[in-house]
Amino acid sequence: MPAVESKRTIREVWIFTSPKAGTGAGRGEILRLIELCRAGGLTCRRIDNLAELAERVGDADRLPDDVAVVGAGGDGTLALLAGQLPPGSALIPMPMGTENLLARYYKYSPQAEDVLATIRRGDAMKIDAGRANGRLFLVMVTAGFDAEVVRAMHLTRRGHINRFSYARPLWRAIRRYAFPVIDAEMENAIAVSPEKAVVAGADGNAPSAEASSTTQSIRTSGCWMMAFNLPCYAASLPIEPEANGNDGKLDLINLTYGSVIAGLRYLMSLPGGRHLKRADVFRFQSTKITWTSLSRVPYQIDGDYAGRLPVQIEVLPDHVTLLRPAE
Repeated sequence: MPAVESKRTIREVWIFTSPKAGTGAGRGEILRLIELCRAGGLTCRRIDNLAELAERVGDADRLPDDVAVVGAGGDGTLALLAGQLPPGSALIPMPMGTENLLARYYKYSPQAEDVLATIRRGDAMKIDAGRANGRLFLVMVTAGFDAEVVRAMHLTRRGHINRFSYARPLWRAIRRYAFPVIDAEMENAIAVSPEKAVVAGADGNAPSAEASSTTQSIRTSGCWMMAFNLPCYAASLPIEPEANGNDGKLDLINLTYGSVIAGLRYLMSLPGGRHLKRADVFRFQSTKITWTSLSRVPYQIDGDYAGRLPVQIEVLPDHVTLLRPAE
C-alpha cells in the first residue's frame, strides 16, 4: 500500500456512475451512499455521464481539497474518470464492474458504509498512471489475442455483462485470430532478465529481443504484448506479479510465440511464476513504449477496447490521488 501523502477533510462528494458496468448488481449501494452522505452533513451529487462531469469540473486546474469523487463502476470507469479529473483530485473506487482489478488490489469495498468510512478518513495516497495514445489507464494496456477478445465483446455488448459473457468472444478469437507479430520499442528501458539476451522470434528464426542490464532503448518482438502499472490481470492471473504502481515505470512482458497452443502453454505455466523462467518470455521496465504491427492488431486499456496499433504508451508518475480505504 502506498504511503499516505496528506490528510483531507471531505465536505462534498461527487458520485460518478457507469450505467453498463459489470452485472448491474449492487446499484442500491449508490442510493444508500447518497443517503448516508447527506445524513452525515456532506453535500452529495450524483453524476451519470461525462458531459455532466465536464460541466461541473469546468476549466479548473484542481478541485478543492474538500471534494472527493467516487467512481462507481469497473476499472474502465475509473480510468475514464481519472482521465477527466484535474490531477490531485481525490478519487475513491466503488467497485461495480466485472473484474475490479484496482479495487481488489487496494482492498476497496462496494458497500456504502465502507465507502463513507473512506471518505471520512480522508488519507490521500498517490499512484502512477499510464497514458496510451492520449487515454489514461490505471492497471494495464495489452495488445494481441486478449485484446481481440475484448474487441469482440465491445462489438456485441448491449448492457451489463459478467465473466460468462466473454465465452462467445473468446471462442470467436480462438477460431479467427491469426497472432500477427507485434514490434515494441522502449525508451529508458531495462531488461528484468538481462541474461535472456535474445531468443527466437515468432517465426522461429529472427531474434525477438535486444537487451542488457543497463537503461537504454530496447526493441523486442512477439505475439502477445502487455504493459502493467499494477500486478493485476483478469481472473487473478499472475502474469506480471512484480509490477509496482509507485515506481515510475511500466512493466512490459512479451510472450513471444503466437498460437492457441502456445497460449495454453503460457497459461499452464502461470502457477508459481514458472512462465517467467521460460526462454520465450521477456520482461522489461520502461517509461515510454511504442507498439506497432504490419497487421491490424487491437489493443485494450483496463478491460475496454481502445483501437488498433500503433499505440504510444508512457508512465505518469504519481498522477492519480486515491483516498486510502478505511480498514
